[in-house]
Amino acid sequence: MPRYLSSWNGTTGRGLGLVVLLLATMSAVSLAGLATPLWSGLALGTVAGIALLLTLAALAPSHFCDALYAAFLATASIPVDKYFAYQPHVGGWPGLRFALADILLLLLSVLALLAVLLHRKGARLPAALAVPYLLLLGQYVVSILRADQAELGMFELAGAAHALSVAVVVAALFRRSSVSAAFAVASVMVVLHSSVAFLQIATGRPIGAGIFRPHEEVMREMLVTGSVRLRPSGLFDHPIVFADFIQVSLPLLFAAIMVVKHRLARAGVLVALAIGTSALILTLARGAWIASSVSAAVFVLLAARLRLLGRRQLFRFVGWASAVTLAIALLVGPRIYERFTESQEGNLRVRLELNEIALSMIADRPLDGVGLNNFLPAMARYDPKDVMRYFPGTVHNLYLLEAAETGLPGILLLLACGVGLVVWSSRRLGLIADPARQWLAVAVLAGLAGFSVSQLADFSYRLEPLRTVLWCEVGLLVGALGPADGRGAS
Repeated sequence: MPRYLSSWNGTTGRGLGLVVLLLATMSAVSLAGLATPLWSGLALGTVAGIALLLTLAALAPSHFCDALYAAFLATASIPVDKYFAYQPHVGGWPGLRFALADILLLLLSVLALLAVLLHRKGARLPAALAVPYLLLLGQYVVSILRADQAELGMFELAGAAHALSVAVVVAALFRRSSVSAAFAVASVMVVLHSSVAFLQIATGRPIGAGIFRPHEEVMREMLVTGSVRLRPSGLFDHPIVFADFIQVSLPLLFAAIMVVKHRLARAGVLVALAIGTSALILTLARGAWIASSVSAAVFVLLAARLRLLGRRQLFRFVGWASAVTLAIALLVGPRIYERFTESQEGNLRVRLELNEIALSMIADRPLDGVGLNNFLPAMARYDPKDVMRYFPGTVHNLYLLEAAETGLPGILLLLACGVGLVVWSSRRLGLIADPARQWLAVAVLAGLAGFSVSQLADFSYRLEPLRTVLWCEVGLLVGALGPADGRGAS
């Protein structure tokens, strides 16, 4: 892929330029048409950014794809988006979503298609993931046919298809330089989101949170002791989504420390790691804390298995991890202990009640569920305790949510996707000679392993922009374990 970019002919360059210009014009018109200063400013910024990419494409075509690729990875976690045909809803896409990152995704899709036409195939999603996922999309269609609100199901089906397209494009355009881009973007975005979170704690105001769906205040957690703790959300809509983003990003920072050679760059990653860890603690998200511990364990085990860590490095790594853990215990240990032991009892009780409702749905509709994205519309029929009266929310367990909405085939296929990806990755890990690519794969696997545990008490996988971030990581994983720089196929 990068080879043909450096030798574009005039027709190809002009053709792609016209596509970019058309997308820029469409974006500017649609955004400016909303007639608000915020969206008008975004329109101007979009045009300016795409103009910069056009300039880069003309002057340095060999670096154009790298810049576009890194820009997409960076904007994937920025919730600059709009939902069309929006319906108030919790648990999945409430409308048809179009985000700033999708403009870049469209451009990358053009490059990926161009690569195929010129027979420069990159990494492809393994059949162990692609086949069950396509079957899962089919099961989603089956569940929608009998849903109370089919349009909500169609919205979530679009979200699931979008996630797959993200992974396909990111994997197809992966090259060796993407490793550095992934580490750099992860560091920068952790610092950005965490810095906003620190401002929220310092001021008590929802600075930056839900920038296009403004929050009235920072979430407050009332403990049984009477204490009230602020829970920042960074640029995300909810503290848990923010915490999960940090949780899947921290392994990338650990891997970057092992790969980066320049002292100044390594120091920057260490600062980002400290900032991200601090922000994660401030979210008071117990599930993300536990998930981070799981990620750390998987990270060390995989690195040791691949012999990426020698004995001396392993001891040094464990030593540093122990020192960080001790520092956290001394500085914020009481607050962490308080969060685990002094939380309101009702928080756990309502989650168990929602689990019971989900199990009732599964028992009643085991083959097709109540309909994709239809937990809330169907909830009243399975709610004898009238939980909906005081907590009209989706079950906080992704696996029960999938089974309740799409039936047992749906959850089995979702699990098959995860298992298939892990099995394929475990077979490929030892075949990759490049340590940097191995470190990237280890970091992504560790982050996803921890996240899968967190979903036992949450459904943030369904929420954007986190899901886009997660499937970016899947694409990076497949690319890192696939062919180098677009040669051959995985």
